[in-house]
Amino acid sequence: MGTIVDYATTTFDSFARVPFGTADSIALSQLAYLAMPDFVPRFKTARLRARKQANALETAVPATALPASVLPTPAPAIPPLETVPLRELMRAECYPEMVRGMAYPDETVQLIRAMGENPRYRNVRVGGYVERIDHRDHKQFCAMAFDLGNGVIYVAFRGTDGTVLGWREDFDMAFLSPVPSQRSALRYVRAMAAQWAGGLILGGHSKGGNLAAYAAAKAPSDIQARIGAIYSHDGPGFSKEFLMSPGFERVRARVEKTVPESSVIGMLFSSGDDYTIVRSNATGIMQHFLTTWRFDEGELATSTRMSSMSQYVSRTVNTWLESYEPADRRRFIDDLFAVIGASGYADFGAIVSHWTTSLPAMMSAARSLDPVEREHASAILRGLAGIAVKGISPVRRR
Repeated sequence: MGTIVDYATTTFDSFARVPFGTADSIALSQLAYLAMPDFVPRFKTARLRARKQANALETAVPATALPASVLPTPAPAIPPLETVPLRELMRAECYPEMVRGMAYPDETVQLIRAMGENPRYRNVRVGGYVERIDHRDHKQFCAMAFDLGNGVIYVAFRGTDGTVLGWREDFDMAFLSPVPSQRSALRYVRAMAAQWAGGLILGGHSKGGNLAAYAAAKAPSDIQARIGAIYSHDGPGFSKEFLMSPGFERVRARVEKTVPESSVIGMLFSSGDDYTIVRSNATGIMQHFLTTWRFDEGELATSTRMSSMSQYVSRTVNTWLESYEPADRRRFIDDLFAVIGASGYADFGAIVSHWTTSLPAMMSAARSLDPVEREHASAILRGLAGIAVKGISPVRRR
């Protein structure tokens, strides 16, 4: 069956003829995982900060109230978004560093080439690249902007990698919001809206999808009015309080969420009726990755079924963590990931590949928890182990 690479290889219609849609968001969300080369313009925070400070000073102390000798030096104008053509990424000497550490690196290189050669993406440009990592705050933040060539930019947020740390951040985002990356996403969208006069589309995969929805919901109403769509591809959800907030209500109808049949992260705080299920060429936990999502005859292949283990993990995690107070949620998540860390592996791929040794180690570590938390953690671990098994019987979505 086909994948996003096949879609990018065979779909040539312009955005004017076939408007930007889910498949395009999947493609650009995958490119958001690239470590962009130095020739891709970086996000310029210094001049934006100077302009903001100057505006604040002008508001507090009108220039007409100051003598000419002490008038502040005019701050630089907010710079326009600087970009380079997407096809510039087709540099073989840059590929190893661009895809280093990624899942499915070969498929991602194929996607770069397919998009660079495709007339649909020929006029797309990329810029505004920013990547920040703060281990103290458990923060991994990366974003970039794609000028679609039609007066609209797609603001893409990078998701988490397959590491335990990355999944920990996904849990934090769903149950302990707001986290540092969410605040950074909101600041980035505000900055892009200041640099770009046209429309905006926000999106991302995994954590990136959550960041897109959070930034859209928290953005000022004038920026929200410019957002045409928000895409969350297997991204964690939000608390009931957040979903009922006025900001989210204003953008709710523009949020499109997609999850694979064996989703884990995308089902965190999911309401059960706010997503489209997609088919994957992979099994179990590997369905999380966009390059495995199936396309049939140029269309994203959908399903009406979630795997039974996905539903079990979702029900277990959501029900138990929703019953905790915020302070207790943090403690339980700390304990849960300490147990997962006892596996001795830094990423879930290795944990799954070596489950015969990793699972007993984790279950042993869970014995140090109090009885209630031990029961909860053990059930979650059993569910995650089950998702890794092939041939899970599906249950039909209601």
